[in-house]
Amino acid sequence: MIGKRMLGSLALMAGMLGNAQAATLELTDGSTLQGNLVKIHEGVAHFETAFAGTLEIPMEQVADLSSGETVSLRTEGGQVLVGPVESEGEGRLEVASPTGTARTRLDAVETAWSAGERDPQVVAREAAMEELRRKWSFTVGADITGSDGNTDEFGSALNFDATLEGADDRLQFYGHYTYKETEGVKTDDEQVGGVRYTNFFTERMGWFVREELERDPFEGIEFRSTSAAGLTYRFIKRERLELEGSAGISYRYEDYTDPASDAEDFPGLDFGLDLDWQFADWGSLVSSLKYVPSVDDFGDYLIEHESGVNIPLGTSDFWTLRLGLAHDYNSQPDGNRERLDTTYFARLLLNWK
Repeated sequence: MIGKRMLGSLALMAGMLGNAQAATLELTDGSTLQGNLVKIHEGVAHFETAFAGTLEIPMEQVADLSSGETVSLRTEGGQVLVGPVESEGEGRLEVASPTGTARTRLDAVETAWSAGERDPQVVAREAAMEELRRKWSFTVGADITGSDGNTDEFGSALNFDATLEGADDRLQFYGHYTYKETEGVKTDDEQVGGVRYTNFFTERMGWFVREELERDPFEGIEFRSTSAAGLTYRFIKRERLELEGSAGISYRYEDYTDPASDAEDFPGLDFGLDLDWQFADWGSLVSSLKYVPSVDDFGDYLIEHESGVNIPLGTSDFWTLRLGLAHDYNSQPDGNRERLDTTYFARLLLNWK
C-alpha cells in the first residue's frame, strides 16, 4: 500500500514522462495516474505504470477510472460489464459493451480485470481448491559413516517417507534401516516400517491411528508391533513454524530372538511431539519425540527421538543435507544390552512432490 503523498509524487513523475497510457486513475487527493489497469481485487487496484511498475492502491483512494482498452467489471450484484470504460465524473462510469452501453458507479465495482488477465475471483477460488487438494510428497535419505585406524567402524542408514496430505488429513508411510559394524562385529541392525493416518475435525484438534513394525536382532527383538490410536492437537500452525502433539493408547507385542524368552504383549500409552521450524531461509529444524509406556508397568517404556537441521543444497529443496542426532531408549532391554542408543548423523535427503 502507498500513501497519498507518494501517489502525488508518482503522478507528477507520470506527467513529466508525458506518455499517455490505456487507463487513467483519478485519486482522491486530485492527482492522476496513467497506465494500465491490471485488476481490482479485495479492495485494491493493481495499476501498472511505465515509471514505477505495478502499484497497489486502496480503492478508497481512487475517485474515478477510465480505460480506452477493454476491461471486465463485476459489480456487487454479480453483473459483469465488458468494454472500454469512460468516466462521467464523480465516480460514475460508462461501459461501452458490444451489446450496448451500461452504466455503474465505481464504488459498486467489486472486481475488475483487463483483457488477457483472468477473473481474480476465479483465480482465488482455484488457489483455495488447490490448497484443499491432497498432495503427495516423498523423501529418501541415506547416510554412511566409517573409520579405520585405532577402531574400524562402518555404519549406514536408509530412510524413506511418503506423505499424502490435504488441508484436513494426512496419510504417512515411513521406514528406516540402520546397520553398523565395529571391529567386524555387528553393533546395530534395525529395520522399522510404519503407517500413520491423522484427521483434523477442527482447525487444531484431530485423531490419529498408527501401526509400526520393527525388527532388531542386535537388541534381541525378532519382531515388535506397536498399534496406537488417540487424539492429536496443533499447538502452533504457521507458515514457518508447526508444533503438533498427540496422546493415545497403544498395544505392543514383542517376540525375542532368545528361545528362552517368551513373547510378550501388553497395553500401553502413546505420546508424540513433532516440530518443524523454518528458522532461516538457509535452514530448518525438524524434531520428533515418541514415548510409549506400558499401562501395567510404567517402568517399562520406549522413547524414540530424532532432531536435525536441514540445509538445502543449491537454490531448491530438491537436495537437502540433514545434520542431527537420534536416540532410542528401552527401559527394559532384553539380556544385558544397553538401554540407550545414540546416533550422530549427516544425511543426504532427496525430496520431491
